[in-house]
Amino acid sequence: MFTTWVELQFFTDCWKGLRYLICISTMVTILTLAIGNDFCRELSDCLESKRSYALLHGYTYIQGGEAFWDRNRPIPWSKVPFVLSTLNNLEEGALVWLSDADVLITNPKLTIESHILPHFPLNKDMLMCIDACGHLNSGNLFFRNTPWIRDFWKRVGMQTELLYHIWWENAAIIKLLEMNPSDLAHVEITSDHTRFNSYIQGLPGQPLWARGQLLVHFAGVYTIKKIRELAKSIILKMN
Repeated sequence: MFTTWVELQFFTDCWKGLRYLICISTMVTILTLAIGNDFCRELSDCLESKRSYALLHGYTYIQGGEAFWDRNRPIPWSKVPFVLSTLNNLEEGALVWLSDADVLITNPKLTIESHILPHFPLNKDMLMCIDACGHLNSGNLFFRNTPWIRDFWKRVGMQTELLYHIWWENAAIIKLLEMNPSDLAHVEITSDHTRFNSYIQGLPGQPLWARGQLLVHFAGVYTIKKIRELAKSIILKMN
């Protein structure tokens, strides 16, 4: 069937890639922390969009609630025990998408396999973006369940001097990556923020959310009622 070693090697490499994609498609877990009945009710459109997206593509959706709430810290820090608990129950190498509650899926046809994985090198453990405001943002990030990522999230939770920083755990992530080149080496950072972290506002000249993109993240909108209104308005435009 194969006349040369080159043809055989090409087929082998393609098969390895196909096996990887088949495997990872059954190992995608989407995590969202959402604590409080009022909070979940106001953001129900956003939360349901991710639940439906996961169901459509055979992913696992886990919504973390009060079981992970560390009442000694601002609520966003509860992402840390939520993530660590989940990682401890996933297979090694499983792909995780941590997505904030104020994120609405706007193009559910785009899969993680086709839309994200080609931009997430196999030799990296985490994928992040520089957002439309010029900052490294953790509102939507992807990571693989590896020894490094589990250790990294533990160390994120140890940055207690940043407990009341306006960016909470996001500030801790940035600090660790800035201080430790060895951590930064594990992370792929892209400026293509509209691929998986589109905003409705940002710096002049920065591309913002547009119809057809995977999602919109309502970062910088500081009332959940306003987020609910914006989400409903976008849903109407999509229908």
